[in-house]
Parts: sequence; C-alpha cells; structure tokens
Amino acid sequence: MIIPSKVNLEAIKSSLENGGNRKVTTIEIPKLNHLFQECKTGLLDEFAKIEQTFSPLALDEITKWILKEVK
Repeated sequence: MIIPSKVNLEAIKSSLENGGNRKVTTIEIPKLNHLFQECKTGLLDEFAKIEQTFSPLALDEITKWILKEVK
C-alpha cells in the first residue's frame, strides 16, 4: 500500500506546530520509503531487498536543517 506523502507531511507539520514546535520543516523526497531508503515501489516487500541503509540525499537534507537551526 502506497501512502501519499503530501497528505501525511501536511498532517505531521500541523500536528507539530499545534504542539508548540516552531522549528518545523517538511520536504518531500521522491522515491524514498519509510526507512529513508531509495526504492522503486515503496512497498513493504521491497524493504528487505534494498542494500542502502539510509539515503545520502535524506541525510544531506537533515544535515542542512540542523546546521541552519543551530546558527
């Protein structure tokens, strides 16, 4: 089952902001699964077949966010 990221990202951002978190940034990175692995289908049966542990693109985005927030 594919879960639409845009709807979930909006809900996550809204929930965090409603909880008082003002340092919220959400971005959509296409072709990543819930484990932040680059994938083709995003289906659960594909997870175990992917050798990548964490997408370098996702890690780069997280790093940029942290560096921006600690300035």
